[in-house]
Amino acid sequence: MKIADVQILFYAIDPTSDLHTPAARWLEDAINDREPLGLAWTTIHQFLRLGTNPAFPGCMSDDEAMGWIEEWIEAGVELVGDAELRWDLLVELVEASRRSLRNAIDDAYLAALAISRGATLASFDRDFGAFVARGLRWEDPQNR
Repeated sequence: MKIADVQILFYAIDPTSDLHTPAARWLEDAINDREPLGLAWTTIHQFLRLGTNPAFPGCMSDDEAMGWIEEWIEAGVELVGDAELRWDLLVELVEASRRSLRNAIDDAYLAALAISRGATLASFDRDFGAFVARGLRWEDPQNR
C-alpha cells in the first residue's frame, strides 16, 4: 500500500502550483496502480480543514472539498485507520525529528502509520527523510 500526504492532494488539484504536474501524475498513477492507495484519516481532516479555510490561497467550498474526497474514494482509494499504530513508535519518530513537538507530530504520526502498516509514504516533504532510518519507506513524487 501507498499512503499519500496531504501536500500531494493539494498540488494535484491546483494547476497553478509548481508541483501540480508531478503531483497529478503521481496521484493518477497511484489510483490506477495494482498496489492500493490509501488516505489516512488525518490527511482527510487536513485536506478539509485547510482546503476550506479562506486564508488558504486555493480555498474551496465545503461541497468542492468533500467532492474531491468522495471522488478519490469512488476511484478506489482506501481509508486508512490507525489501529496498528504503536505509541512507542510514535514517540521514537517524534524524538527523531529535528523539530519541536507541535511541528513534528503530524509528520511523525503519518510516518508511524505507514511503518505500522508496512506502507510506503508518498510526500514532497523532505522532513520525512528523518524517519527513513527508523523503517519508513518514503517516496518523493518528483524523484520517481
